[in-house]
Amino acid sequence: MRFPRVTSKLLLLLIPWIATLSADDQAVRPVTLQESPPISLREAKEVTIESKRIGGELSIELWRCQDITIIGCDLAGIYLTECERVTIRNCLLHDSVRNGVEIMSSKQVRIEGCRIENVSSAVYAQESQNIKVIGIFARNVKGPFPRGQMVQFNQVTGPGNAILNNHAINERGKSQPEDVISLYRSEGTPEEPILIAHNYLTGDPVHGSEDKSRSGSGIMLGDGGGAFQTCRNNIILSAGQAGIGVAGGHSLVIEDNLIVGIRSTVANVGLYLWNQSEGPGGRITVRRNRVHWINGEGTQNPFWDGGGFAEVVEEENQFGDASLIQELPAPPPLPILPFRPES
Repeated sequence: MRFPRVTSKLLLLLIPWIATLSADDQAVRPVTLQESPPISLREAKEVTIESKRIGGELSIELWRCQDITIIGCDLAGIYLTECERVTIRNCLLHDSVRNGVEIMSSKQVRIEGCRIENVSSAVYAQESQNIKVIGIFARNVKGPFPRGQMVQFNQVTGPGNAILNNHAINERGKSQPEDVISLYRSEGTPEEPILIAHNYLTGDPVHGSEDKSRSGSGIMLGDGGGAFQTCRNNIILSAGQAGIGVAGGHSLVIEDNLIVGIRSTVANVGLYLWNQSEGPGGRITVRRNRVHWINGEGTQNPFWDGGGFAEVVEEENQFGDASLIQELPAPPPLPILPFRPES
């Protein structure tokens, strides 16, 4: 099948989605927000911050706080240090040179149903445990490198870590993404691996990964090492130079993902394994993935094994079938903003 035909089909499938990008703001339900200056809490407990429009780049700053709920707010950024049991739900975070949500040395943080736009990275978590990012919409992360992710876990460890049901768009000329989802030196447990599942990650709806990073992927696993990571049932459409990359680690499972890429200036490979970490690579399982990826030269390049892993298990993958492009599901609906807090 000739490449121009494939591109045309992809665009036809995405046209209804493109229309929603300009129309989504028309469906806003009115919510009254109270104007607020920046909020800074130290060692606070059992506080709810609700339905506020909060000024400043450091809109909310929490230090050693516990049992905090932030819900239905319009703000630039939220920053947590040494906090426990924090929930951030149904917030709009936007237009900042910093990260939308930054989590440092914290535990049991849940970010859910938020919309995060025009920030450095949407969610960045470092040296933390039990971090969940669920059902967020991120548009146009701007970096610069090493930032530029929808979600990055940096040395996030232990059970209970998950990145689920999220949706990312990075438009050409408006974004500077690196890896849309990145796990750097992060490690789950054998019983509860870090779970990346049911995410819908895209580049530009028309131009794909054109002019984006030559090193960024839709999902990057095992970066710098790591272990016990499971990546399943994700949809990746031209989200980076690669769809999914595995750069190190052991006990990683990549299964049941749909990866499609159109030709661009940076397009490289749909799914690759290549241990670039300092430590030895262990067992990697790659099964039931469906990949159609056109590289920058216009040829099919769905999979590459660069070596460095002690064991690679490949099972029932479907590589290089252009008919996959006809199976693309519709993207999830965009969140309505401002939100009404959940009852």
